[in-house]
Amino acid sequence: MAEQIDKKLCRIGERASLKKTFTEEDIAAFAQLTLDDNGMHMDPQLARRGLFRRPVVHGVLVGSLISSVMGTSLPGHGTVLQDQQITYQNPVYPGDTVTAEVCLTEVQEFERYYIATLEGTCRNQDDVLCVTAVCHQLMLKRFFTVEED
Repeated sequence: MAEQIDKKLCRIGERASLKKTFTEEDIAAFAQLTLDDNGMHMDPQLARRGLFRRPVVHGVLVGSLISSVMGTSLPGHGTVLQDQQITYQNPVYPGDTVTAEVCLTEVQEFERYYIATLEGTCRNQDDVLCVTAVCHQLMLKRFFTVEED
């Protein structure tokens, strides 16, 4: 007998979010993992002469919060990121608390899976928009069902 798997129901218009405070340790760990040790992130003296006048969190690190929401909450576990278009609007600094939110805006149905379109944002503690994104996430029908809201 085949194992019965409970499917997660997702609705068009549904939203999910998470919050993270970025630290200098996060920047250092990300730089080590990605080999991106650009002084604009790591060197206060160099950053002081740059556009933002102080070190900034890597944009890709901030934007990854959107992927984290999609992979853990909406749609959730078992999905696969297909693509994303991301725009960096404003810098995030060490000590900033960022809220990433995604909204499920559209779903295309195929025989064995759905392709979900999700719009994401990252805003800092002052509600300043830092990142926007449009993403497509593959959702296997064995794990998900979708309803119009």
